[in-house]
Amino acid sequence: MHKRSKVVLLVGFLIFAGGTASAAFLGSRSAGGGSSPGVEVLYAQGPVGTGTAASTALAQGLLRSRKVEAAAMPPGAITEPSQLSGQVAARSIPAGAIVTADHFAAPQTRIGTVQIPEGKRALALQLEAVPGVAGFVGAGDRVDVYSVSGRDTDTRGVKLVLQGVEVLNVNGTGLPSTQGQPHGSFVYLLAVTPQEAERLIYLTEFEKLYFDLIPKGEGTVSTPGAGPSQVLQAL
Repeated sequence: MHKRSKVVLLVGFLIFAGGTASAAFLGSRSAGGGSSPGVEVLYAQGPVGTGTAASTALAQGLLRSRKVEAAAMPPGAITEPSQLSGQVAARSIPAGAIVTADHFAAPQTRIGTVQIPEGKRALALQLEAVPGVAGFVGAGDRVDVYSVSGRDTDTRGVKLVLQGVEVLNVNGTGLPSTQGQPHGSFVYLLAVTPQEAERLIYLTEFEKLYFDLIPKGEGTVSTPGAGPSQVLQAL
């Protein structure tokens, strides 16, 4: 009987100890779960437009900090305002988005809004409204470039000379406000290779250029060109 009492006491002690440990463990988890996340990141309190200086966005309260779970941090998340020193928004940032390194970059031009792709140059060309797609082209679009050549019947013709050329900016401000209104002229900033720049400069000086706006994801095409004989044969 005495031996049985000892066993009962031992079992009771083990149950008590296990319950105490479980309570302590659950208590620690509860306490930990109630604590605030510990990683500070910058986020967009309001929308930040392309070309906005980080210093301006911070001063206007468009960029603020908040704490998030480490697992919720996107790659390249900005944790300190000093990481954006001297940079501008390389693209628009929607409200609520966590700011990452690819949202901002060092300005490459005086206006600070143009990012020139690696291996390319920024070439400015001035076209009348209709040849320049009547104001429907803006930064980020891609255009095909046509050459209109010749001054007499024997030499005149139209030829597709470059395809899928990226438009970096138009008139230095983005998309013109008078879409479809054929008046005036626009300055287009195009991303081209040095060889493409040579061709476009030549055609601008000695011939005439026309643009068309291509759909997103459109591939290259092959065209025969158009001269008097081809056009008349198609009629």
